Amino acid sequence: MTEQSMHLNGWGIPGDYRPRQFASLWQDAPRDWREQLGATLDRSSGNSQLSVFFRADDIGAGGRAFEALCGLFRHHEVPLAMAVVPAWLSDIRRKQLFRSAPLDEPFWAWHQHGWRHVNWQRSGKKSEFGEQRPIEKQMKDISQGNQKMEDLFGKHLLKVFTPPWNRLSASTLKILQELGFSGVSLAGPFPRGVKPSVLLPNLRIQIDLHTRKAKDGAADFQGLMDEFATLSVKKEPVGIMIHHHRMTRFAFEFLDELLRLLKHHTGTRLLSFREILERNDAE
Repeated sequence: MTEQSMHLNGWGIPGDYRPRQFASLWQDAPRDWREQLGATLDRSSGNSQLSVFFRADDIGAGGRAFEALCGLFRHHEVPLAMAVVPAWLSDIRRKQLFRSAPLDEPFWAWHQHGWRHVNWQRSGKKSEFGEQRPIEKQMKDISQGNQKMEDLFGKHLLKVFTPPWNRLSASTLKILQELGFSGVSLAGPFPRGVKPSVLLPNLRIQIDLHTRKAKDGAADFQGLMDEFATLSVKKEPVGIMIHHHRMTRFAFEFLDELLRLLKHHTGTRLLSFREILERNDAE
């Protein structure tokens, strides 16, 4: 039994574990996937200033997958930004989260992930805070969510806003600025028409591990390797997005190996949200 499989067994992920929904990429492991990942990261080592951060979305309850995720990051001592959906948190669920990720541990950056994770767009791509949502309703939801997060997490809360589906409107940014948020985390640039006066730091996601849509898993694995191969050209911190409820056994093994390699990769820094914001303030 390998060291990796021993870790995973200890964290409660059996060999036949399958989530209800997962990307084709994570169904079957390529025979030489560890070698491919290691070689890809070696090729991307040209940028000695490479910075990487991890963000886990749709946090709202404990469970086997969440506990395993926390175990992985704790084992590797790597920071993880937890995007919490405020409306999903009951007192029981809050206790479940804190059993797996205690508040006093230094690894977790608890922050707000919308309010209810509901799509309000009548057409186009999904968004909880899109252009079709009236600004007063956006303000009510974000304020309500922020208050609940402050009540539950107190001084451990980081004032960063991750919108569901990684989309928001120019109006949303104005609201976040009014409410004193320190930054946002999107999977792309700000929407068109945003004025410089309402810009907040964007802790941008550049690699999506688990909500991928490709049907050909083998081809998508190569696509993922191509994404990792481009890390060396990134000047800003590279965000990697996780959805733990879509992770198969192979997805956990891959993340374990990825964290191990990055942790020992010369010139790579694994940053927390707080470190990125502090670095932005210093520049």
